[in-house]
Amino acid sequence: DFQRVTHLPLSGVLDAPTLHQMAQPRCGTDDGESRAVGTRRASAARRRRRTAQHGGRWYKRHLTYRVVNWPPYLPQHEVRLAVRAAFELWSNVSSLVFWEVQDGPADIRLTFFHGDHNDGLNNAFDGPGGALAHAFFPRRGEAHFDSAERWSLHSGKGRNLFIVVAHEVGHTLGLEHSPVKSALMSPYYKKLSKDFVLSWDDILAVQNLYGEPGFPERPSG
Repeated sequence: DFQRVTHLPLSGVLDAPTLHQMAQPRCGTDDGESRAVGTRRASAARRRRRTAQHGGRWYKRHLTYRVVNWPPYLPQHEVRLAVRAAFELWSNVSSLVFWEVQDGPADIRLTFFHGDHNDGLNNAFDGPGGALAHAFFPRRGEAHFDSAERWSLHSGKGRNLFIVVAHEVGHTLGLEHSPVKSALMSPYYKKLSKDFVLSWDDILAVQNLYGEPGFPERPSG
């Protein structure tokens, strides 16, 4: 199943390419049913049902978010800009609207943690590499990031904060991991490219849950 979802030759053994892929940095959120989805030949309707059924959804279109903390070596203003851009990826293609709040309660909270942070041992962060972050489906509204990573606001060295936040925000909205390699919601970290856009798979998934821009969200089921 792992080789299938990561587009590796189906040897059925822990060969060198499989071990190499397992060592790549990725999201720590469970893959759920996406491990069992062999190829992208399934219809778009099937993909949408899978996302809506297993990830859940918010029953409102206006959501607040809060950046609880951030790495001390990153400028606060630039962190907020990167986070806002990550949320805008999703609001640009759906009926969702996001507002930042700087204190108090928020629907979605973004927090940096070290190691075990009371999410259970399966969710304890593992230092540089491995799991970069994880998030929870609606309506818990939390995304956690590994403080031990070297985070960057640009496309150079370090893990690009914008691309990882955008992925984890997808989970907080109800999107599961995608078996489409080019999708933002693919589980493995991808560097930010100059021509980065959401894939058709990402867009179909979020629109199934919340409708297109300017339209009300669709009923679940």
